[in-house]
Amino acid sequence: MLARMAANFYWLGRYAERTENTARLLEYQLTRLVDADADEIALGWRVVYRALSQPPPPAPTDVDEAEAFLIADAYTLTGGLVEDTTNPASMISCWGMARENAREIRPRLPLPVWVCLNQGYLWLQETEFADAWGEGPVALVSRAIDRLRLLAGVVDANMARDDAWRFLELGRYVERLQQQIVLLDVWDRIARPDDDGLALSWADLLRVCGAFEPYRRDRSLTLRRGCVLGFLMRNPEVSRSLHYATGRIESTLRGIDPAGGRPPLAAPHRLALRISAALELDPGEPDAAADAAPDAAADAAPGEPFEPLTRDSRALHDLVQATYVDYPVTAGFPS
Repeated sequence: MLARMAANFYWLGRYAERTENTARLLEYQLTRLVDADADEIALGWRVVYRALSQPPPPAPTDVDEAEAFLIADAYTLTGGLVEDTTNPASMISCWGMARENAREIRPRLPLPVWVCLNQGYLWLQETEFADAWGEGPVALVSRAIDRLRLLAGVVDANMARDDAWRFLELGRYVERLQQQIVLLDVWDRIARPDDDGLALSWADLLRVCGAFEPYRRDRSLTLRRGCVLGFLMRNPEVSRSLHYATGRIESTLRGIDPAGGRPPLAAPHRLALRISAALELDPGEPDAAADAAPDAAADAAPGEPFEPLTRDSRALHDLVQATYVDYPVTAGFPS
């Protein structure tokens, strides 16, 4: 496969996943507008904007970040992440970039995949945000999530399991790994009570990651920092756990790797295995009988487990680009 086409499939996967990640975070926040007080809503916006690496809204120079989110209204904050074409992190921008990458590889893309992606983008582009907001703040992002999940299903049903599919899946799960690490890091840093007694709910983090019901089945109703973070880092059956994402990355790289998973492995494959091993060896989560034992992770510094993971996940993207996209012409595409 040409490096340019590999890059298009890779970035198609990344931008589609990024769009859904933004929509999921907005869905979490917008469902809280009815029954949460102003301080809790402002704290939620801080999480959303930090998790998406977005600057806080404009505010007077003597106002700190927390107060800036108190001043801004939910309509403006949501609009900036949904319909603002000047914001590269907005849903319309990310969906548009996914569509643009798909357009570049249109001859290699099954027709149902292109139709589903294109219709979803045009639907969002033609939606009047003010009218959609009037129907209910959360309705628009919920419909967007449904369309993006439909796209994932259409891809799964129509694409052959060749290198095109592997690069699309690779982009999707590299993006998921990076976004989930950032989300867990941000939540861990903000979760503990501040001077006003405000704190984030670990149950809400599980819900954002679609893991609340699996956690209740596997653990108990007791929610502690170490148990929740460990579950979202290492559970292999939760689709938004770090373990699940690294497993899918390693699997797709095994298929892309010319050696087929046999030594010597390509550099991205080696790093993916190292990240997976680091997740297994991390001592942060209390083991069995965690609900009855003291939480050993409670004394760990907020965000501490995620600094090396953040670094390695970014390095993984760089290695994928260097190995399969931006490799020296004299070296040729690995084959």
